[in-house]
Amino acid sequence: MPGLLATLPVLFAQNPGAGAGGGGAGNTGAGLWTFAPYVAIIGLWFYLLLIRPQQKQEQQRKAMMSALKKNDRVVTASGMYGTVVSVDDTQDRVVLRVDDDKGTRIAFTKASIARVLDLGDKGKEKVSEVA
Repeated sequence: MPGLLATLPVLFAQNPGAGAGGGGAGNTGAGLWTFAPYVAIIGLWFYLLLIRPQQKQEQQRKAMMSALKKNDRVVTASGMYGTVVSVDDTQDRVVLRVDDDKGTRIAFTKASIARVLDLGDKGKEKVSEVA
């Protein structure tokens, strides 16, 4: 990485023959090819650090939404815990039971489900979450 940064001042150097007369107009392609690898490296970093992880996260979220079924324990984006009563894919709607004693039910959009809680073997809740 230090070698890459050491060559950076070369990008801003000017051709001594290119003055007000425009004698260096034929050499503009060489400067472009010197700068192109840096643009390619920045583009690659941008893809690997931002775009690809976001695509993977979206795929995981879609898989979680498609696997949503009755009696799943979930947490909504607003922080409400509930149990799925019904899932309606055509209307993009999930009905949750939020109070077991009174049987209170609330309808949410599928996008408002933040994560699904699975009960493990020992009764502890394992969190299946999309970061």
